[in-house]
Amino acid sequence: MKRFHKYLGTLETLTGTTITGDKKNDFYIHPALKNTGCLTLVMIREAIAPVIFRNAEQEITDIEFNDETYIRAVPNKFKFIEKGRGLQILRAYQVGGKLPQNKTVLRKNQKPSEAYDMNTLVFGDSAVQDNRILPVRTAVNYSDGLSLLPKQLCVDESFHNRAMEDGTLFDAESKKNSDNLFTRFFILPETLMIQVLSTRGKVLPPEGLDHLLLSMGLAGAYGGQTSTTGVNIRSRFAGLYGSQFERPQSSPYEIVKALSKKDINKKDADAVIQALHEIMSGIHETHMDSDALNKYQQDLIHKFETEDAALETQYKNAEPKIAELFDSWFGTGK
Repeated sequence: MKRFHKYLGTLETLTGTTITGDKKNDFYIHPALKNTGCLTLVMIREAIAPVIFRNAEQEITDIEFNDETYIRAVPNKFKFIEKGRGLQILRAYQVGGKLPQNKTVLRKNQKPSEAYDMNTLVFGDSAVQDNRILPVRTAVNYSDGLSLLPKQLCVDESFHNRAMEDGTLFDAESKKNSDNLFTRFFILPETLMIQVLSTRGKVLPPEGLDHLLLSMGLAGAYGGQTSTTGVNIRSRFAGLYGSQFERPQSSPYEIVKALSKKDINKKDADAVIQALHEIMSGIHETHMDSDALNKYQQDLIHKFETEDAALETQYKNAEPKIAELFDSWFGTGK
């Protein structure tokens, strides 16, 4: 993993100082200035049970491009779950996660570091304190998740009715038959979706990358309605890629176009991962294939589950340095 450090920041250089005058206190502290460096994590999100990604409409969200209609899962469908898991990891080590997800509140004169932590650095957050908005941009950008096959090949529907306790549609209160009938659309198991996570500008330290990989886990319960029914998405790595500048071919839309021209089974995750790595490794300066990245993540998970002291120390050593970033940036600035 050290080969990718040149595309990342460090905990020791999270902040920078700008001089504004000749006097002793004519300066302010801010996040470190961005530099060239891009890290791209290419993912396969595999449906292993029926899953629903939708907005206000009952149909699965989609988008038309490449002369077809594809499933489109917006970034937060995945990021929300993984940000929440990140909070749980910090709570386990008692180094953050002090507030509920998406409910960050700072009282007047409270230190920002009492609410902001490693999760804030990796996934971003915002809060209001004394009529000030304190925004932290995410260090890791999530793309849309796009199906590799057209939507009509990946979606089915089921018919539902809301019956009474006696098993009939007769409502004893209103003395009428219920007309609460509806159709539910869902993504079929074995559907593969491509998603790209990226970090640019050297704003993410290696410890933040470890936190991201650990927060992603192996699988999870995704989607608003189906998140209550159990695990439905397996997350698989195609590879990790580093370069000084972004590559247009790393857009999930460009990846879907490229794979549509290849004669491979779009439901065979292993074949897709191999084809993806051949494409991506050839256009990036540095790369790590799926097997090596899986092994690295499995090692992190094993360390967490076995209460490894070294991993706990890594988190505890990072806590005060991240606290200093937020307290200097939003607090005294000195």
